Amino acid sequence: MNKRTHSSLFVTMSLVILLVGALSVAGCTDTAKKTSAATPLPTTAAVTAPQAPVSAPTSYVTPAASTTNAPAALSPNGKLKVSGSTTVLPIAQKAAEAYMATHPNADIQVTGGGSGVGVQQIGEKSVDIGMSSRELSATEKTKYPALVKTVVAKDGIAIIANPANEIKVISAETAANIYTGKISKWTEVLGGNVPNTNNQIVVVGRDSASGTREFFDKDDAGILKGAAPTKSMLEKNSNGAITQTIAQTPGAIGYVSIGFVDTSVKALPIWWNDPNKAVSPTKENVLSKEYPINRELFMFTNGQPTGLAKDYIDFILGPDGQKIIDQEGYVSLT
Repeated sequence: MNKRTHSSLFVTMSLVILLVGALSVAGCTDTAKKTSAATPLPTTAAVTAPQAPVSAPTSYVTPAASTTNAPAALSPNGKLKVSGSTTVLPIAQKAAEAYMATHPNADIQVTGGGSGVGVQQIGEKSVDIGMSSRELSATEKTKYPALVKTVVAKDGIAIIANPANEIKVISAETAANIYTGKISKWTEVLGGNVPNTNNQIVVVGRDSASGTREFFDKDDAGILKGAAPTKSMLEKNSNGAITQTIAQTPGAIGYVSIGFVDTSVKALPIWWNDPNKAVSPTKENVLSKEYPINRELFMFTNGQPTGLAKDYIDFILGPDGQKIIDQEGYVSLT
């Protein structure tokens, strides 16, 4: 074999070896791809792979800010305006003071003005509670149909005189004649001389906004039964003003809620058909209705009371509130 032949054989064998090597590499690569495609990933790969954030359930509602530490049933601004009847006024004021002592965030403002004022202001929503010592009139019911009443206490209307006056008892008829002007002298009531007092009867009553006057003048259980009072009657804007006037005027006669009767005046027993059956205006006689000039005392709200108004009224209706009513000289519901 010559050198040229040997060299050609060597070149041919080298090419064959290179071709076989290339084919082997290609086969291995293809096998690896098939193995990768056919073999699933290990289960642990799915657990450890990054997860997308889980969305909140569609029915979930973000809770409102906690009110756990807020006073019970407190309205948003914690203020309550109460106005109206001067008869109900002492109850409302004392109850407000007691309520605010245990609810420091509450601000309850109580003012008088008379039942008519209270009904008008609650009807026009300028206050939260209107106090009244009488029922709504037909006109008020029509004008303010949303008003809801709550009875908070019972009361009687007492006819009072100065302690120096000789009078000890009075008939309903005599009282009506005095207030309509048919009787103007104490001698017409007592006969003869009238020591320790002026003979002229000073008639004292309430102003036109008063629920007490409305009851005294017009209610079936009142005294005047719809008759107009004398034009000479001195009109006072509160029960307290009448009590003070009678205490300072020996010849005066007046009428007030039994809650305003004190030692500066005397409350007269009244008889209707039999002078031997006069009835005193006491709490016991009002509660039993033996004393006919009795009534309920109200707090009115626009619709059913809610929030602070409800909590305050509930306090008055509760044992502490009813105790205040009794202490103030009115008749509690319990």
